[in-house]
Amino acid sequence: MRCLYWFLSMLLLGGTAACGAMIQLIDVDVKLPAERPISFHHREIAIFNALYDTAEQETIWNDSLLINKVAEGFRNQLAIELNIDLDSISVFNHFCDHTPRGTLDDKEYIYSLSEQTGARILVLIDSLKHGGFEHTQPRYSAASEFRNTYITTEWQMVFRIFDMDTDRFTARLSFKDTLFWNILAKVLDSHLIDKRLTSSMPETAEYLGSLAAKFTQPQWETQERVLFFFSSAPWYKALEHAFMFEWEEAQNIWLMLTKENKNHKKVAYAAYNLAVASEMMGRFDLAKEWLDMSGKYLKIPEVKYYMQILDERKQQQRFILLQVE
Repeated sequence: MRCLYWFLSMLLLGGTAACGAMIQLIDVDVKLPAERPISFHHREIAIFNALYDTAEQETIWNDSLLINKVAEGFRNQLAIELNIDLDSISVFNHFCDHTPRGTLDDKEYIYSLSEQTGARILVLIDSLKHGGFEHTQPRYSAASEFRNTYITTEWQMVFRIFDMDTDRFTARLSFKDTLFWNILAKVLDSHLIDKRLTSSMPETAEYLGSLAAKFTQPQWETQERVLFFFSSAPWYKALEHAFMFEWEEAQNIWLMLTKENKNHKKVAYAAYNLAVASEMMGRFDLAKEWLDMSGKYLKIPEVKYYMQILDERKQQQRFILLQVE
């Protein structure tokens, strides 16, 4: 479908602007640094759920089912991020009597957890709580037989990461957010709604655990890039390669166009496209050189903004390399 859409757009654009440069947007995936970077690579990992013997009204401290679901979500996603077997990350419960987080400040206790499990990096989920469900009903519209209500609950959880090799807690990941539901029904039964939401909380907990794992590792993001082309076979062929992410093949065509073309405008646009190809192959300095060359032949408005993107990508790449060491 993507290729069919592209060829249709080529025909439409070619018919309306055959004499000048035309623009084609292309979706590309770029790797961004982790929001809360933690290096788990090549380490023995274990996840520990702290369970307490306390419960407050309308507040649950480390409900055993929910905290295990958070741990499962964290483990499953972390295994995907690190490209390792799921079984290589173990999940354990440990009991902390009546004192929240008390035993986790005792290094001797941490050492014992490591010794018992063989883990060199310990993920300690030491706080998990969520409040009751709060209902808010907006003004009812007489034109509709359905009523809706907004439901929220606060969710908090804390992950503490202990690194045995550095003998210290290397990170404290604190997550606090408000979960939101919009319920639409003919009859709003608050008790029934709360019961159903409660039954869905384990699934929600697993999802939130997976999000926490994602925050610790670099992630891919889809962004748009601009490519220029003219109504002729080489430009179309280069775009076809680009849409197939065959950047070396597209690069070869654009490079040929910069050498064989006597039209300075076309050279400038081909050089711009070469900058995109270079970025996609991880050669950010070369991409900036192609943009500099493009600017010598023609002042393309997109060059300045793209130069900023390349500076950001280069800085992000340095962060990523540090995060995965």
